[in-house]
Amino acid sequence: EEHWLTTLDLAFLTLFTLHMLMEECWNRRILLIGITKDTAARDFKRQLLPIMHNNDLLSAPISQEALEKLPNTDRMILQSASILNAEKIQPPWCLIEYDSAFRTMIPDKKGRKGYVSGAIKNKIGLERVFLKTYVQLSQAKTDPMLRSNVLLVDRLVYPEYDYKPEHLVEFWNELSDGTKEPVEVILYINKDVPNKLQDLMMSILIAMAPSNIPEAFGHNTPLFIADKIAKWNYSQFKRVVDTTAEWLLNNHKLRKFVFYMSTFRERRAIIEAARREQI
Repeated sequence: EEHWLTTLDLAFLTLFTLHMLMEECWNRRILLIGITKDTAARDFKRQLLPIMHNNDLLSAPISQEALEKLPNTDRMILQSASILNAEKIQPPWCLIEYDSAFRTMIPDKKGRKGYVSGAIKNKIGLERVFLKTYVQLSQAKTDPMLRSNVLLVDRLVYPEYDYKPEHLVEFWNELSDGTKEPVEVILYINKDVPNKLQDLMMSILIAMAPSNIPEAFGHNTPLFIADKIAKWNYSQFKRVVDTTAEWLLNNHKLRKFVFYMSTFRERRAIIEAARREQI
């Protein structure tokens, strides 16, 4: 009897592998960094700033009306701020690091200070595992207004550096039955809070930002090369997958199954392609 891998199986293997990688990095003291380009994340605008404002953690107040007027994504907000304040903000720069659990949190629905709620069904993600920040690494020498895109950077939390009283902020989350559970997150409140790992990370990213590859301006050289290799491998593997798909579609034992499981759009595309080949 044949069994096919499902998306649930792949998700479990991915999660299992990620935890193995995290443990290996902790044991061998390896700095684990993730970089995302062209991100559409909005948790800095929609979660972090409102929560900090609600709990008096911002040095300057910001209203909800002012937040609504900002660009939709965090990347566009920070890129706009960088360009509009070109003299004050000069690359390379980075934002403060904050707990990735903030993306699953919202300000308390009752407006209480010291409280937060879960963004979906009042559930909050695992705290104190990953930290997020945004960085901008490069600007053109001939035109200071020409700057690279802002990148989203995640890094693994390292207890010996990040689990310190000045880095931890505690909130409370009230559940539906009235039970209150503590939510302890890592938040580097401002630039004056020492963050040695972020300083190290920025030094590494700046050294790896290519200046001689136009399409990788302000990006990461090893990641750019790896992306090129991955795309080539994908193109090769896609041929294997497409060939396998053709074999399945032409298997007489699976003909009825394929017919009823395919969508109308897929069926129409196959029939129209066959008609064009005949012409």
